[in-house]
Amino acid sequence: MYRLTRIAFQVERKWLSSSKLSKKRFNASRRDYSTKLNTSFVTEHEYRNRSENFPSLLVWGGVFSFFQSKEEPELIQTIKRAILLMQKDEMKKAEQMLHIALKLAQEQQNEDGIVYVLDLMANLAYDMNEHDKAHKLFVSVMQHLFRKGVQQDDNKIIHISLKLADNYHKQGEKRKAEEGFKFCLENLENKLNSGVKDEDTLLLLAMTLDWYAQFVFKSGRYKDAQNLMKRAYDLSVSINGETSEQVVVLLNDLGTVSCLQGDLDAALKYLKQATAIGEKFPDMLELGSIYINLGFVYLKKQMYDEAKRACVYAREQGRRLKNKEVEDVAELCLQKIKLPEKV
Repeated sequence: MYRLTRIAFQVERKWLSSSKLSKKRFNASRRDYSTKLNTSFVTEHEYRNRSENFPSLLVWGGVFSFFQSKEEPELIQTIKRAILLMQKDEMKKAEQMLHIALKLAQEQQNEDGIVYVLDLMANLAYDMNEHDKAHKLFVSVMQHLFRKGVQQDDNKIIHISLKLADNYHKQGEKRKAEEGFKFCLENLENKLNSGVKDEDTLLLLAMTLDWYAQFVFKSGRYKDAQNLMKRAYDLSVSINGETSEQVVVLLNDLGTVSCLQGDLDAALKYLKQATAIGEKFPDMLELGSIYINLGFVYLKKQMYDEAKRACVYAREQGRRLKNKEVEDVAELCLQKIKLPEKV
């Protein structure tokens, strides 16, 4: 039996692509490269992505209205070159360019520029799974922010803390990861309880619930993961409505965790709902995998015709989007369907 999988999607872009602050994006197929640094600079520069994969958080806290000043063109152009290299997935060259930018910002004693470049460097290391380097850089960014008077319950600090928690998770330091996720969740819940309910805070809470759910899910604590996923789903619906890519992926998550707990009827309900909404996003990369999950639940329920339709669709989706992994797993699903038919 194929084990249903929680889609390994770019979770951050799912939440941040919905924010009114992230309508301007730049190309890349990875996570974001910057934390939500709403310091003294707010972006106005338009970078448009080639898919929907990668809304950089630099567009939230951004550098480009800060860059509208003509006083420091060399620093501005150096960071722009680094970002263009990121777009091209030339990460090592981008890192070298950011080191040049950092030196320039330090020579100019430009604190905002220093913080922004360090933040880009931290996220670049994070995305490249250079865990120790990412940790040191994120801590450095937070130290700069604290010196500027930013409080620990500020969304900028919580967002960095969320990445640090995820970084601990990737390093296998489960206790530190859980403490980090709880810190983020508790601070955001306290803000909501005190009456702070702006869209940015709600989106950050939804993202925190989702990331924490991933951690708990991978730890095998399915019931706890389900509760976190449900909260993330409810928040996403309240913010963006019932038709969004976030909702599709979260419904897949709920279907997956329901199946793993043996509740096939609930799994089927969630996955059917996910595919129905997902049809509105035909180029959504995760959709083929969600159809595969649906097919295997049908298979487990011995609903072979339905399983076949779901897996054929997934295979076609994989071929159309040139996703060999989806195509291969869909074919595996179809092979399993043939076995009962011969009995």
